[in-house]
Amino acid sequence: MNKTVLLISIKALQTATPLRVWNLLCLRVSFALSWIFKIHATRRMPAFVSIEPTNVCNLRCPECPTGNRQSRVGKGAISLETVDVIVPQIAPYACFVNVYFQGEPFLNKEFPEIIARISAHNIMTSTSTNAQCIIPETAQKIVQAKLTKLIVSLDGYDQQSYELYRQGGNFETVLRALDYIHEEKLRQKSRYPIVEVQCLLFNHTQYATKEIREIAKQHHADAVVFKRAQFYSAENAHLLPNENKSRYIQKNGILVRKKPLRNRCWKLWSGCVISWQGNVLPCCFDKNHEFSYGNVLQTSLREILRNQKTFGFKKQVHSNRKEIEMCCNCSE
Repeated sequence: MNKTVLLISIKALQTATPLRVWNLLCLRVSFALSWIFKIHATRRMPAFVSIEPTNVCNLRCPECPTGNRQSRVGKGAISLETVDVIVPQIAPYACFVNVYFQGEPFLNKEFPEIIARISAHNIMTSTSTNAQCIIPETAQKIVQAKLTKLIVSLDGYDQQSYELYRQGGNFETVLRALDYIHEEKLRQKSRYPIVEVQCLLFNHTQYATKEIREIAKQHHADAVVFKRAQFYSAENAHLLPNENKSRYIQKNGILVRKKPLRNRCWKLWSGCVISWQGNVLPCCFDKNHEFSYGNVLQTSLREILRNQKTFGFKKQVHSNRKEIEMCCNCSE
């Protein structure tokens, strides 16, 4: 068992409660029933929730709807008042809360406080960042807030390779941020957050995995993960890695997903995404809120997840998923 798995396992045991375990078990059983017997409704609350701090970003990554400015969703940041509406509703049941969706989380000035309010309910948390906004003061607050896992994007091995995708970003700033987090963990004598350096596999990173691992090690990352990048069109196909390291194959100038699309989705069944405005979305692929179930500032999350719109969408995913455009680009 490696260090990261061990630390997550320890935290999972520390945060587990009988109700959370029972809720997760019921979700698993109902998920199996949904595709075996075509029962598409569940009365359980989500075990995994994503809360969006903001959908504003400081970089211009070409295949990100926020970065390339193609997102149709209004810009803003979640308020602490909205967080206080959401968290008490999910706290008895949620095993893990991802505090990110679109945008750069640390652009929300209240971000450390958001983490602290979730952690106060003894829930594991994670976030994903380009690390351009992490300074020593930020590092201090985020360790103090008891963030469980910090994913840091490092899609390159020097400034030139890094900015091919992370346009507008600074490579050295990312490395300094890793050092700040490490120093603050030592100062506060904390094992958390677990720091995971994440690198997307592109044409310019696929052959540099050893070098990127070494850079991450030098700056005290706990883990390094290489992830197959998501693309929305063939416009930036020059960034694609070799076919064996890509999600896609190209046919007549169109990117086609290699993995077969099954009529079931555990992420959809076990979790949801809540945007900065309070919109409840089926998953992180609903970038433009096309399939919003409802809004937590108007209706309770429990009622939203039991309404006919929610059940109807789950039924479609579990019977004819290929007809939903966003699902056709899903990694699940």
